[in-house]
Amino acid sequence: MSLVEDIFDKFSAGRTPSQQDFNAGKFFLLLQDPFGLWCNYHAPKEEAVKEDNLYEDLRSKTDRDIRDSWIHEHCATTTIINASSEAERFKQTLEAMAQGVEGIIGANLWDLSGEFGCYGSVNLLKKVPQGQSVFGPYHYQIVQLKRAGSMKEHYAMQTALLCSILNKIQNYQEPKALFIFKSKEQMLDCIRLEERVKKHLLEWQAIKEGSFVPETEKPPKAALSPWRVYANKYVFDKKDLVLLPHLNSAQRAILRENKINTYEDVFNAGLDKIKELLFDPDHKSNIAQDVYYHALAYHYNKPILKQKGLFPLPPKERNLYFDFETTETFTKDTRSFVYLIGVWDKEAGKFVSFIAKSEAEEEKIFKEFANYMGEPQKAALYHWTEYEVKKMKELCSKYPAISEDLQKLISACIDLKVVMEKAFYFPSPSLSLKAAAPAFGFHWRQDDCGAMDSMVYFTKWLTEGDENLLSKVLMYNEDDCIAMLYIEDYLKQTEIIEVK
Repeated sequence: MSLVEDIFDKFSAGRTPSQQDFNAGKFFLLLQDPFGLWCNYHAPKEEAVKEDNLYEDLRSKTDRDIRDSWIHEHCATTTIINASSEAERFKQTLEAMAQGVEGIIGANLWDLSGEFGCYGSVNLLKKVPQGQSVFGPYHYQIVQLKRAGSMKEHYAMQTALLCSILNKIQNYQEPKALFIFKSKEQMLDCIRLEERVKKHLLEWQAIKEGSFVPETEKPPKAALSPWRVYANKYVFDKKDLVLLPHLNSAQRAILRENKINTYEDVFNAGLDKIKELLFDPDHKSNIAQDVYYHALAYHYNKPILKQKGLFPLPPKERNLYFDFETTETFTKDTRSFVYLIGVWDKEAGKFVSFIAKSEAEEEKIFKEFANYMGEPQKAALYHWTEYEVKKMKELCSKYPAISEDLQKLISACIDLKVVMEKAFYFPSPSLSLKAAAPAFGFHWRQDDCGAMDSMVYFTKWLTEGDENLLSKVLMYNEDDCIAMLYIEDYLKQTEIIEVK
């Protein structure tokens, strides 16, 4: 039996990977979307809804381009692992290692004989011409190429596990892996992470066996695709504590230890009991009061008045609801810019858009926006969250010629999210626009165009010229603008519960 066949038999344990084994790539779900991982094993399969993510597809392509460029620069010869089956990919990886090739792209590593049955792939195995491995007077080191700017926990855990498998296969202890980020390189000490890896693998085992059901995230993204729709319904059907804003996981655990598992339980327990359980000795927060009144809002499915005199806002001659769309920075050679300023003009009853086809036109659309607004003392510019104001403050130094116009725009801005947060408790899991507006019956017209998707559609429109793509972007942005006005109008017309 050859060396490669011997290693293959040892680490395959006579089988191929299955759903019962742990793919190192699952660390992303385990750490970022554990409920979605639980769904893979226990949720009804017919509840899965595949949702396309154009942004992730584009980012993956860009990541591959960055990876290939770095490898071409640092490895004179490479072998690409591209077999159709997992078993053939593992065999090809072992054969390339035995041949001592300088770089192995897409290497597949298995250890199905271990306690958990682990496997996975790496961006690159790079030959290090020192040490004595089972293959000869050299060994391999993992190189991971990431578009991100810095280390993330799931990167570290995934790579530490794969490094452990690699070291068993090559019978050589390479303690570190190299990460190539967008603007820096970093060595990861994999050996010191082994206990954390083991802890997470035990968590995965409990999820797989069903002895542990993780919490969801907050709707409208309670889980990632394909379980987002199911998870959103799951958490609302349960009336789960995760729907209450401001509660962290430790505070939810305290309530659950006292048999308070839903917002209805919070409502029934009463404010005094919640204060007792969530006592703040420093009185630095009103967490118990906030939790209770949010539960009240859910119970009655109505907004609860938090503070008088903040709403409704006094109208101006011109009331404009606006939102920015910004491009993504994929590589060091590209810069982000605001490509769309969308405005719903309440008095005119129409949507107005200002479009920059390139960064060179960004200054122009802000000048046009300022001209459209007119005199700032006569206008109110409503937005949701601080992003738009922060961006315009940044642009003051980037475009000094229109700094005065930007300052006029800023002076007219009113952050509706801040107003709503001070004035009301909403029956919504957060005050993000995507959570708050649906709580009162508003829905976006498109299911396949979010903020990141719209950026991809815009990029494709620039290259392909298909006006339907631009129309999708404009419709998405228009709905964002209208959603703000919808919330404002709803609160003016509906019954507001006032708590004494």
